[in-house]
Amino acid sequence: QWLLGPLSDRIGRRPVLITGALIFTLACAATMFTTSMTQFLIARAIQGTSICFIATVGYVTVQEAFGQTKGIKLMAIITSIVLIAPIIGPLSGAALMHFVHWKVLFAIIAVMGFISFVGLLLAMPETVKRGAVPFSAKSVLRDFRNVFCNRLFLFGAATISLSYIPMMSWVAVSPVILIDAGGLTTSQFAWTQVPVFGAVIVANAIVARFVKDPTEPRFIWRAVPIQLVGLALLIIGNLLSPHVWLWSVLGTSLYAFGIGLIFPTLFRFTLFSNNLPKGTVSASLNMVILMVMSVSVEIGRWLWFNGGRLPFHLLAVVAGVIVVFTLAGLLNRVRQHQAAELAEER
Repeated sequence: QWLLGPLSDRIGRRPVLITGALIFTLACAATMFTTSMTQFLIARAIQGTSICFIATVGYVTVQEAFGQTKGIKLMAIITSIVLIAPIIGPLSGAALMHFVHWKVLFAIIAVMGFISFVGLLLAMPETVKRGAVPFSAKSVLRDFRNVFCNRLFLFGAATISLSYIPMMSWVAVSPVILIDAGGLTTSQFAWTQVPVFGAVIVANAIVARFVKDPTEPRFIWRAVPIQLVGLALLIIGNLLSPHVWLWSVLGTSLYAFGIGLIFPTLFRFTLFSNNLPKGTVSASLNMVILMVMSVSVEIGRWLWFNGGRLPFHLLAVVAGVIVVFTLAGLLNRVRQHQAAELAEER
């Protein structure tokens, strides 16, 4: 991602994203011809790497191609699809494997990847001016330095990455909590995850369909109490009436609904409330999110094994409380940036 973002700032979003779609398609096709586990893993690694093209370049292109409100609503729809895919994919794949060879699954994915490639080739607009900035190690390092010295970006990256912690730590550690310690079967465990993902999907659908202006500060702040009530349920519920999964799932789902209402707006603010190259900003944001999630998952795992359920959930509570303060800082910086832009126009 550190390369793709700056590269797309210099040669354009279109060639980078189209190349990513082509690499993914070819990697899926190559999987059909693998004859050893090593070859299979290499092909899968290339497939995984090609996803970075979407995360770094695809999302920022959507935001650039549309106005603020339209871009946020589209991101809400895209987020819902992204969350549904991991549920539908394994289920449909498992069902198809009863009738076809596993390599046929990769053939199907390769066909879908090729359709995406052709669609991008024919219809994707270019959203940045090519060659406006020379590509060199010095200029790339300068851009990253400017991004990480920008306070608005830092507030935005902190808000978004910390907001992920309650959900991602739960998704990562819940199999140990519910299956290994709680005695749930695999199918029972799968059903306990539906409310968490479903809450985010419903929240995004509400933003896309019913919210007139998702950037309105009053709307953003109204989502915060929902998040805090969900986090409070994690602790209070498990203290007063311990249950294998009820309070953990209910609290996490309520939090997921609250944060799902404002996630697309937070991304938009962090990416566009500055004058920095957007590909580099997107790459920097994704790297921060991935690093924070990796560390938080390991911390959550350690807290569970060494302290149990309550210390594990306290990690989510601490992260959620800090988010309130970083969100206030982000909105304050966004307001200042908007005021400065308005003054320049006058």
